[in-house]
Amino acid sequence: MSNFILYTYQHTCKKAQPAYILKESPFKSVKKRNESGKTSLPFLGEGFYLWEENIEAAIRWGVRHYQNDYAVVEYSDLHIEKDELLDFLDRRNLRYFNELRELFIKKRPESAKWKIGVWIEFFKKLNVTEPGKFPFTYFRADENLPDLEENYRVKEKMNFVDGLNYYTFLSPLFIICLLDKRKIKCKDKLLKK
Repeated sequence: MSNFILYTYQHTCKKAQPAYILKESPFKSVKKRNESGKTSLPFLGEGFYLWEENIEAAIRWGVRHYQNDYAVVEYSDLHIEKDELLDFLDRRNLRYFNELRELFIKKRPESAKWKIGVWIEFFKKLNVTEPGKFPFTYFRADENLPDLEENYRVKEKMNFVDGLNYYTFLSPLFIICLLDKRKIKCKDKLLKK
């Protein structure tokens, strides 16, 4: 079994000069403050976001979040070391994340209400003072859309068999957040849109 994963990823960004986009992308998603002063944090904390093998999701993001004024950069065969990846689709990784959370919830009960992005930001700071405690530079998750009908349609919900309401998704929305774009090792980087 290999110690890395290798997939093609897409990054959506605001449209600009193609040479600039290819040189500088991906672009970092950071926390933002709205008019009322409330801070909004990206899903998996601050970092560089990519869609896993899903150009349709990258295009949908561009239409929705960049008012159709966007570009999509594709990274083929992006190499990710498994020991640098916190994968929210992997039960062992989830167990590690939840056990670490529980340690801090005991010390700080109010942290039980924190969302995933806040925990990741907290653990990134912890790793500075306690190196190796949270050694991840990549985070992987399956996004679910807030509108259930849209989620089922976009992710292509399909029942396993007739007569039972158990189902799966044929087009999940896997996202990767990476902390350091200098870590990107890929076969090709191309402008797709």
